[in-house]
Amino acid sequence: MTYRARLILALMAGVATVASAQTPGDPQLEPVLARMGAYISGYAEKAALVVAVEEYTQTVMLDGAPVPIQPRRLVAEFAIVKTSDGSGWVGFRDVVEVNGRALVDRRDRLRSLFAATGTADATELQRIANESSRFNVGPVSRNFNVPTSAMFFFLPDNLARFAFTRKGTKKVNGVETWEVAVKETRSPTLIMTRAGADVPITGTLWIKPDDGTVVRTRLQLKNFADQMTSPVQGAPSQRPEINPAAPQGRRAAAVPTMYWDKIESAADIEVTYRPHSELGLWLPSEMAEHYNGPITLTITPSVGRSTTRAKYSDFKQFGTAATIAVAK
Repeated sequence: MTYRARLILALMAGVATVASAQTPGDPQLEPVLARMGAYISGYAEKAALVVAVEEYTQTVMLDGAPVPIQPRRLVAEFAIVKTSDGSGWVGFRDVVEVNGRALVDRRDRLRSLFAATGTADATELQRIANESSRFNVGPVSRNFNVPTSAMFFFLPDNLARFAFTRKGTKKVNGVETWEVAVKETRSPTLIMTRAGADVPITGTLWIKPDDGTVVRTRLQLKNFADQMTSPVQGAPSQRPEINPAAPQGRRAAAVPTMYWDKIESAADIEVTYRPHSELGLWLPSEMAEHYNGPITLTITPSVGRSTTRAKYSDFKQFGTAATIAVAK
């Protein structure tokens, strides 16, 4: 089991070819998807070890409430690093400040992990990621809300799991892209509920057709919460739980539902990338998220809607040899 699979709840299994991901009726799309898969596979070689400052605001609104709950403002270090077992790369968040209050001994913690040898222990990085997830607020407990998560799903070995449909062309921040709709069609799906039910991924990718660069991603999920989840997962003290149903996933999106007969949950996550001239890379610029689902703040549950905005700045690269040491 790779660390990446444990972090993002994904079953990165199955062997597929890029050619099998061809969309009938649009033979021009196949080579673009092949370029995209190659671009994502090689991202770690170019992007590791990149560390950025993330400014992340989360706002929660309850149905019937006249004003939102006080927004939570987080400042974090976000890092992109390689895995030592050759399985790819992964993004991490380490929260260093909450609502203007600095957390003790957090600043530069991710960078210091790689300072001596260029490697860091996967268990320690997972602990940091899960520790930081407790600062999320809203109806969905989560530790997969990092800006690069969506790209993990479109590695070459996973392309055959999806149906791709070209919707047209669109300029994103002045860049000409192909707008491609995606829909997961295979079971078991990459994301599963704690009860083991499939959660198909849908969404849209904006791709530069000449070289496969991913300029924007939009990921959408529906009904990903189980009928029975932990009643203690109410905001703000949320924490993702172990998901024994997912073959290689170790965490699950969940909502507190002890008073609900039927769960209606939804997630919509959009990330925009921009070129970084100094590093010669396309890196996350903005992330916008919307989550809907039941939430328990007192004894009586309510429907909660969470809206988040994240911006990324001050990118620095600390050496391309940095990796996560994955235990065998």
